[in-house]
Amino acid sequence: MTKLWLALTGRLLLCLGLLTAVAGRGSPPAEPGQQMLAEQKHFMECLASVYSPAFWISYNDSLYFHLRNEAQAQQLESMKLARAKYVALTNREARYDLAARAIAASGVNESWQKQLLLPFSATNQNLTPTLDRPLLVVPSYKLLQSRPGGDALIQDGGSVYFVMNFGRGADDAACTNALLIREGVKTYAAGDRFRTVDAFANVSLSKEERAVLNRVAAAFQKRAAILGQELATFNDREAFEACKARATDSNPYMEYLLAMGYLEGKGTEKDERLGLDWMNRAAKSGSGDAQAYLQKLGRKTP
Repeated sequence: MTKLWLALTGRLLLCLGLLTAVAGRGSPPAEPGQQMLAEQKHFMECLASVYSPAFWISYNDSLYFHLRNEAQAQQLESMKLARAKYVALTNREARYDLAARAIAASGVNESWQKQLLLPFSATNQNLTPTLDRPLLVVPSYKLLQSRPGGDALIQDGGSVYFVMNFGRGADDAACTNALLIREGVKTYAAGDRFRTVDAFANVSLSKEERAVLNRVAAAFQKRAAILGQELATFNDREAFEACKARATDSNPYMEYLLAMGYLEGKGTEKDERLGLDWMNRAAKSGSGDAQAYLQKLGRKTP
């Protein structure tokens, strides 16, 4: 009998545990607070900048985050310092999930997603793949010669470079904004002589790669805008509750603000009847704003 009772009790506890688990999964998540919304918005804005094509290169059929100049380095450092002050969005895995969801929402396929976001790691602090190779940025240059196989000779001032994969970059045709990584030297025939020059890989983004990054950056901007709207709603609700707490006969301006909250549905559900009740009360208490509002409606003021 004791064994039977224990078995039944165990099954009952198991069922209760399952029901609790199901109930927990079915419960809506707690609404983010003001600070969390503000930090999530800032984080999305940071990623919108980070995933701008201006911060990326393409090397050996893979994309890498790579700073091009001191201004970008300072911008990145500024973003890092701001994120270091977070008090709500401090969990790295939570940040990773936010980034992954926004990239997936951009609509780029899984192959691109894997190139743009590293797998989550407890040890690696980076979200983006990086390449530890010096980058040569050439704002403008002269195309001396196109070579077989997509290579080229270009001239920057008095220097001549052999560039592999020339023509893949979106700006190559305009001979501007070349992004190069040195691969060694190259000897080529120049008439009846041979010449040896520095050889570089062209790591400029193709039109497709640039379009993908623009799409992802736009997804982060869109998510930041949504969070901004949620934050504004949160702030409106807090302002409404503050007005409601202070709306007394001795504070006609707060009564007027409370009335406008009800009438406009700002920070609360729209309620015209209740709004007009408070507007009349505010006018009676001496609010000039409330009296002007009622006169505009053609109503008698107290």
